[in-house]
Amino acid sequence: MRRLLRLTALLAIVPLFSMGYAQIPGFGHKDKQPQKMSDKPPEYSDKDKQELAELAQKPEVKARIEQAWEELRRRDMDLAYRVNLSTRFAQTSDIEAVELQQFGVLYDNPILQRYVNTIGQRLVPKDSPNLYAFRILLDPVPRAESLSTGTVYVSTGLIALLDDEAQLSYVLAHEIAHVENNHFYERLHNAVLEEELAAKKESDAEKKRAMLTLASGAVGGVIGGAVAGKVSTAIFASAFSAGSTYVLSSLFMRNKFQPTDWSTVYEDQADQEGLKYMLAQNYDAREIPRLYAHMDKMVTADARVGLGFMGDPVRVKERTANIQKLLATTYKAELQERLKSAGLTGSSPEFSILMAELKRDNGAIALDYDLFAMARDNLEEAVSLRSDDPNVHYYLGKVISLTGRTPEDKQEAMKQFLQAVKYDAQRGAYPQPHLEYAMDLIAQNNPALHEDIKRELKTYVILYQRDHAGQVPPNMNILYDYFLLAGDMSWYVPPVAAVSTRYVDPLNVNTAKAPSFSPAELMQTAGAPPPAGDATPAKGQGKRASKQ
Repeated sequence: MRRLLRLTALLAIVPLFSMGYAQIPGFGHKDKQPQKMSDKPPEYSDKDKQELAELAQKPEVKARIEQAWEELRRRDMDLAYRVNLSTRFAQTSDIEAVELQQFGVLYDNPILQRYVNTIGQRLVPKDSPNLYAFRILLDPVPRAESLSTGTVYVSTGLIALLDDEAQLSYVLAHEIAHVENNHFYERLHNAVLEEELAAKKESDAEKKRAMLTLASGAVGGVIGGAVAGKVSTAIFASAFSAGSTYVLSSLFMRNKFQPTDWSTVYEDQADQEGLKYMLAQNYDAREIPRLYAHMDKMVTADARVGLGFMGDPVRVKERTANIQKLLATTYKAELQERLKSAGLTGSSPEFSILMAELKRDNGAIALDYDLFAMARDNLEEAVSLRSDDPNVHYYLGKVISLTGRTPEDKQEAMKQFLQAVKYDAQRGAYPQPHLEYAMDLIAQNNPALHEDIKRELKTYVILYQRDHAGQVPPNMNILYDYFLLAGDMSWYVPPVAAVSTRYVDPLNVNTAKAPSFSPAELMQTAGAPPPAGDATPAKGQGKRASKQ
């Protein structure tokens, strides 16, 4: 009876074996190329099912599964530790820095990190035994990744695609569902059993070949069969003796360009459970198809956006169809009931304000990756959300200047650089727009603009020095060439000298308080009057005010 119950329990999970490591990239013989995960369950005979049930009860197999599970959680814990320290690269070794860059680094924006974590914690089921942390990675590729230990990572590239808080809640709820439903453990458990079954079949086949060889009476065949048997057994033993470390290779070697590749079966389950978590907090699940439509548009514009599992074109189509089916069937009645009663939440004012910062920063990092379409899209949205941000105008001018082909594009880029200079006139925190504006002026080859060119170049150098303890820009020799083009052959800034006091008398240090100059005064020193136009926000409008 007990054996029958064990067999029944195993048969219940046999369809899930399609999600084992045998169908996951990186799993299988180490000499073979990784294959894309199959969504079709393997064909098991009744005999295979019975053998799987027996293997699942063997103490050594159970021990192997538990050892692999412990190793996975230990590796995930170590990964979380390294990522959490990613904003402090100065304290990490070069090797650690490379590892962190491979997976991603934390987005250094405490307010946004707290906001996303708050939304995520709200979605966790009240009776969940798991503890979670929700973190943002600075990565333009849209992706969401959960660890077996309960940490959920979402990239700035994915959040930048979102239109509202409801879509964000779906992304987080989907990842919560992977953890709540023990998908990591199930994949590992099924993978070990599949390996053990394959090993047993190979062993049985070797025995049969040996028996046939002996029965044939051919001495040469006996010798050859014995040698082949030893070689095959040795190879097989080598492949499977590595234990949990080998089984988990596809999860241990986490990489932002090779994210966890869930099968359709697990994805369907995560969608269904995730929708339940969303609706429990009154989030409007009808917003999800819009997310995938936006992602599909971005992938069409630039296929590199689909490098992450989240943006894979096949997955986008599958998820869209599955979500629409769930909304039209499983959750149709609940949606209608909630719409009639309390209503559903689409977004919040806080979301729009915070997205201005995130879209700006993701646009900047997308530009670093030459993801031009994404960069321009993010930056234009950031400008529409908050038009008085000098940094977003600078980066928008940068991407337009870099990719523009027409005179109109060049004019638009110069306009954005001027806006950056204007809105930074009071603080003087961004030297770079002055250099970009100076280069645009130089390109016009107009002697009447020489004074403007020299003013912008001097302002750039002065603001740079203020931000770098007096050091001049590293390309100062090129800047002097620009001064020559503007007719200035005398302006010179001496670099700060590094003086060692070892073995010499102490230096005389002036302890008097140094005068503090405003950006406008610094510009005056360079002969640069503040740019025309009032950069001060309108009365009643703060720096964080959004332009809807």
